[in-house]
Amino acid sequence: MPSNKFAQCVRQQVATALKQHYTDLGTWPSTQQLPIVYNEIYNVSFCGIENLHVFDSKKFRKVIAALEEKKLITKRQLVTSNEATVDTLLDVHTPEYLQEIKTSKMKVAEVTELPMLLMLPMWLLQWRVVKPMKYMVAGTMLAAALAIERGWSMNIGGGMHHAYSGGGAGWCIFSDLTLALRKIRKASQGSVNKIMIIDTDVHQGNGYEKDKLTFEDNQLYILDIYNSELWPHDTSAKTAIDNMVELRCGTKDGQYLTSLESALQQASRDFQPDLILYNAGTDILEGDPLGRMSVSLEGVIQRDQMVFQHALSCKCPISMVLSGGYAAESHQAVAKSIENLLTVFSLTWHD
Repeated sequence: MPSNKFAQCVRQQVATALKQHYTDLGTWPSTQQLPIVYNEIYNVSFCGIENLHVFDSKKFRKVIAALEEKKLITKRQLVTSNEATVDTLLDVHTPEYLQEIKTSKMKVAEVTELPMLLMLPMWLLQWRVVKPMKYMVAGTMLAAALAIERGWSMNIGGGMHHAYSGGGAGWCIFSDLTLALRKIRKASQGSVNKIMIIDTDVHQGNGYEKDKLTFEDNQLYILDIYNSELWPHDTSAKTAIDNMVELRCGTKDGQYLTSLESALQQASRDFQPDLILYNAGTDILEGDPLGRMSVSLEGVIQRDQMVFQHALSCKCPISMVLSGGYAAESHQAVAKSIENLLTVFSLTWHD
């Protein structure tokens, strides 16, 4: 396994101890694999009804295909996640909420914002909607642990930042980031305790923010940069944010990147994390129908590189998840940004 710039962020002794605690979430990779987690089941598809939602629920396979076409990765190099079990989900979610997701078509339709789902039988919703998100949860949790071994990782999915202990919204059923950080703290016996979430999705990450308040988590630092003119306008959840950057519709590259750089500098002064969880939504992209910002493709690429450089400067492992992105070219932006990260930081090789 060739060296990469994030080798200095590796905590090998901790990673060795972690492996035994993640066997239910997926297969720990060999040295010939990359710390990139993906499962074809992530892609939500059911009779075309998924196309009624503006989110491209099949963009994950498009990202993988684009990276393969560039010969940056091969399928053999990817890590495959399993399905998160009910017991796993219960570490964060209430039994009442999980029961609703299991039995109520109304709840699933409400959380995914797809009323048409009420027309489908519950078994199909569980198979085609809920199950893929359980696989993504496991992917986010596994990726967080892999970052400790490799210094970096990605889940080509996940980032369900509107879900919280007792509910969900905005296509986000399960709180994968909270599940990931709680799991790694327990599995590492506190060696990985101080967690930073950097959320650059265009919407406020009110789900894990609610969880921070619910669990009274004073070892979680949140940097959230978002469009304050958009939903969810969750005022109470804002009290959980340590480093808040509120932008407006039409924000362009210059203002966005300057604001992010300032916030990252402040984060360096405020908090020294053991792990960074990076929620890298591409809905800041110009033309995104829900984001309403004006950041270019190059701006998105620079943003992700800035966040990874911040982690490298802190010598801190970083794990990235995809989160939102609703423009038709969202998957292209994700793929091009990942291509840049893999190249700039020497993170890939030919097997």
